[in-house]
Amino acid sequence: MAEFRDLSGRALADLLAALRRETVDPADLGHVVQDLQVHQIELEMQNRALREAQQALEESRDTYADLYDFAPVAYTTVSRLGQITRMNLTAAELLGVSRGQAPHLFLAARLAPGDGHVLLSALARVLASGAQEAIEVGLGRPPQPRRDLRLAIRRERPHPAGAAPVQCRCALFDVTEIRQAQAAVLAQQRFLQSIIDGVADPILVIGTDYRILLMNTAAQTAAGAPTANNAGLTCYRASHGRDSPCDSADHPCPVRQVLAGGTAVTVIHRHWGADGQPRWIELIGSPLRDASGAVIGVVESARDITVHRALTEQLQEREVQLEHLAQHDPLTGLPNRLLFTDRLHQAILQAHREHRGVALLFVDLDGFKSINDSLGHPAGDQVLQQAAARMRALVREGDTVARLGGDEFVLIIGTLEQDNDAGLVAHKLLKAFRQPFTVAGQSLYVTASIGISLFPQDGSEVDTLIRNADAAMYRAKDQGRDTLRFYTEDMTARAFAQVAIERDLREALARGEFVLHYQPEIELATGRIAGLEALIRWQHPARGLVAPDQFIPLAEATGLIVPISAWVVRTAAAQMKQWRDQGLLADAAVWVNLSNRDLQNRGLAEAIEGMIREVGLDPRALAVEITETWIMANPESAAGNIRHLQTLGIEVGIDDFGTGYSSLAALKHLAVCELKIDQSFVAGLPEDTAGCAIARAVIALSQALGIKVVAEGVETQTQADFLQREGCRIAQGYLFSRPLPAAEFEAYVRDRTAAAPDPRAGADGPDAEGRQSD
Repeated sequence: MAEFRDLSGRALADLLAALRRETVDPADLGHVVQDLQVHQIELEMQNRALREAQQALEESRDTYADLYDFAPVAYTTVSRLGQITRMNLTAAELLGVSRGQAPHLFLAARLAPGDGHVLLSALARVLASGAQEAIEVGLGRPPQPRRDLRLAIRRERPHPAGAAPVQCRCALFDVTEIRQAQAAVLAQQRFLQSIIDGVADPILVIGTDYRILLMNTAAQTAAGAPTANNAGLTCYRASHGRDSPCDSADHPCPVRQVLAGGTAVTVIHRHWGADGQPRWIELIGSPLRDASGAVIGVVESARDITVHRALTEQLQEREVQLEHLAQHDPLTGLPNRLLFTDRLHQAILQAHREHRGVALLFVDLDGFKSINDSLGHPAGDQVLQQAAARMRALVREGDTVARLGGDEFVLIIGTLEQDNDAGLVAHKLLKAFRQPFTVAGQSLYVTASIGISLFPQDGSEVDTLIRNADAAMYRAKDQGRDTLRFYTEDMTARAFAQVAIERDLREALARGEFVLHYQPEIELATGRIAGLEALIRWQHPARGLVAPDQFIPLAEATGLIVPISAWVVRTAAAQMKQWRDQGLLADAAVWVNLSNRDLQNRGLAEAIEGMIREVGLDPRALAVEITETWIMANPESAAGNIRHLQTLGIEVGIDDFGTGYSSLAALKHLAVCELKIDQSFVAGLPEDTAGCAIARAVIALSQALGIKVVAEGVETQTQADFLQREGCRIAQGYLFSRPLPAAEFEAYVRDRTAAAPDPRAGADGPDAEGRQSD
């Protein structure tokens, strides 16, 4: 019987159908069925193996595709004409295209101008020879930035049918960073070499056998050596024309010392020039070490220090002169402040030991400035020189006459037996200065004002005596000039009181002695609180409540106003946040005053913003007042700060308006939100005609510029009525409330909120204490 296993499934099916139609011998039918069953099992096994092989093939193909697509190297297949027929995802990302665009892209067209021909030539060579080739080209055409590529090109494997390959496979490597790094290294090498060659001093690198390994341009020039072929040239031959290393007192060898000690050395060589004059050369040798730290050579630099040595000798010769100049006034030859201070200190020590007195006379020339202004500084210098000569002639040899600067002189009269002796000397000086000074044939008259302080009555320290004599001199000037005054106890008391206030002021902030009082701004038509001003007070433990005009000027002069202002802003903001949280003053802003020093700080707005953010206050609930005088003196700086604050939502107003001579152009440029009419213009309303005119003008100006106007210092209802009739909407003053502590102000606000708003309600009348400063 035929082998059924050789039949296909379709044939077997047909055969079975035919057997069913025909009568078959039962024995033969059994064999047929058995063969069919065996064949069916074999077919199932073959199908299973086929499916497994197909699955393995698909997995291998997927793995290959993943490896190809996500390889870190860009791969492409290109035709002889440079057309991309296939590329992986890395190549697509590098070329800035999608992989689906591959059949429509020509690699040569995406290269830098001129590099396309390089690629096509390389493709032709590789296809012809079969050898792999690498080229470097640029990717990107202007205005796109260029990337440097290295292409590894090889021909595709021959086709099984024997046809010649027509495509190449290219691996694209982005070497931009590598080329940039190489260029940077090369540039750095050239830069370092240019630096070495640019050094004017000869530099040699010398081996342990004294042979020159490297020399810069200056060394080559000095040695007369060529720029190349220096092999075998020794340092002693190049520098001195010798056949052996230097070893003499005039030429100690730095190389030998460095090799022996392993540390840097400095030696001096003396050479004789053609003119017979010595020249001094300083040689500095430093060890050159390898990676292990062993000395493998010496770096030697040379410098001609002949001029330096000559200058050093000259400087040494002039040392005494310089010391004299450092302690004496160059114009008059008198001791300067430095030497005078030392001599006064020595005089005090001597007087203390001998139980005697010392007098310090502070002399200032009257009318000297007019001489400088009218006749010029040369004439003024001659007057100063003659004045110095007259004073030297009137004192003893052991006394000191010094010039502090300008037309200020001081005299130290030591070993006084009686205080009147100082007065006698001062009278002689006054008499001498009443004599004319002759300058360029002209007679000039210059008198003197003299202040005198005495040791130990007026002080036992140098600075104290100088300060007291200076104060006495100003009293002499105030009382007519051409006279003398001794320092008195009442002036001492006032000076020490001022010092004590300054000391207490420095400690007041740390001790928490400052408090804020609040005064409302009232809307005249409704009685509503339109705003409030925070006013600082100093609760001094001994002096009680100190008004601002007694300490603010001192704080500004000493710089303490800056931390004080920061405290005011932070405290007012925190208090306003508390009131806002309680449902009070929802439509009002608290105004704080900033000083001139605050406004000079370019970081003012950032600092205020930080403090507001710290307490969580809406910036619109804070406003700042700036004095008109400072704004007009520094309009550009003020405008910058004002704009910055306004961008934060903080309004800026001008305080004491009318006292600083503002210009309309400046007001327009500054774009402030509020003007406060100074209380000096409100005080006489409505009887004061000039005050009325000024108030009307300020109100009209504010309305024209769209600026809110507030009248401060309102004390009577008559003043309030006049201001309201003229168009002023808001007023501030004792008619409504004096400045109140926070707790009392809160009660005041609650009372006004509960009661019907009436600007006449709650008026306490003026209080002389602190009124002028508020």
